[in-house]
Amino acid sequence: MKKLGVTILFISSLSFSSFAAEFQTPVSEVTVRDLLENAKKAPKSDTYYLIALSAARKNDLETANKAIATGLSINPQNIRLLNLKGALLAKQGHLVQARQIFVTVLNIEPGDDYARNCLSIIENSIQSKQNSLKSLVNTKANYKGSTDAPISPVENRPESTEKLLTAVYFEELKHKQDCSHSMSLIKMAQDNFISKNPKNKSDFSLTDLVRDKYLTSAPVCPKGGIYSWNNNDVNCSKHGAFTALDAEVTNVFKEYNTGLRAKLSRNYLEALKSFEQVVILYPRWAEAHYQLGDTLFRLGETDSAIKSLRTCLKHDSDNLDAQLLLANIYFKKGQKQSALTILDKISSSQKGNVYGLSARSVAKSIRSGRSYYEIFPPN
Repeated sequence: MKKLGVTILFISSLSFSSFAAEFQTPVSEVTVRDLLENAKKAPKSDTYYLIALSAARKNDLETANKAIATGLSINPQNIRLLNLKGALLAKQGHLVQARQIFVTVLNIEPGDDYARNCLSIIENSIQSKQNSLKSLVNTKANYKGSTDAPISPVENRPESTEKLLTAVYFEELKHKQDCSHSMSLIKMAQDNFISKNPKNKSDFSLTDLVRDKYLTSAPVCPKGGIYSWNNNDVNCSKHGAFTALDAEVTNVFKEYNTGLRAKLSRNYLEALKSFEQVVILYPRWAEAHYQLGDTLFRLGETDSAIKSLRTCLKHDSDNLDAQLLLANIYFKKGQKQSALTILDKISSSQKGNVYGLSARSVAKSIRSGRSYYEIFPPN
């Protein structure tokens, strides 16, 4: 695939100069003249690439972004447009969003050196930014907020793997996990039966396995599935083959818990990578979207965090953690009324518990005229 590199111009005005300095313009195998003289052969999306390129050189980001959006609507996998979009996002300081674009490019074209170099620089910059934030927090260790300032719901939320079991979508995975455990017992029992009765390896009966003491009792599928034996594997009429089910359950728990541990260690970039993978695999898992939104918030990507939190609430409208964090972000962005609307709703529906008390306290502080950092002092 021929590549037309994104010029260094778009990165040169980044506020983090060391970040910009590391970018190098890839060698172009296609020129603008080539595209203009062979317009009939060039995809239509490349026309919008040229428009966006010209606008970006003039620092007309609005026109550039509109041209990129139009070009990508024609060809969502246009590498030139995606690289340019990533560069513009990086220029504006949206490192996490830019990173996502370059990851997309490399999924489409793994050999794209420009995207790979940009991704490496961005991830190093995010890590440096994270380390700087840690240093900033340490320098403010003696900061004393108002004695009656409410505790931030973001910082006060207990991080526990127990929480993920309450997510609406995750109930499905919980059932799968329970079924997988039952199937593992059955498989072990059936394998023992076959080893002692090789001539009857096709025979399968839970009743007989219990009777002959290969099982202490007959395992039950939480969704009422019927177990059978096929191709040396246990099968459930509701959840499929044990081998595939066990791999699925193990994978999602592993990735989710990896992200959770990284977030607890304040390694937000690693947490981001894990939660991104989880929501791709399980797009309706509300709790995973909450964790992704919380991680983005801690990385300073408030707009992306809002998007993830809204997705969480789309699948689980009663997720109070997501509601409180969304109110927190709205307030931080200066959207006081939006924050108060959410907080008042929580205060009304959750009277007497920690969520209701926290929401009422924050709402009262906002109405008294306190600033965001007076209510949520750095800690």
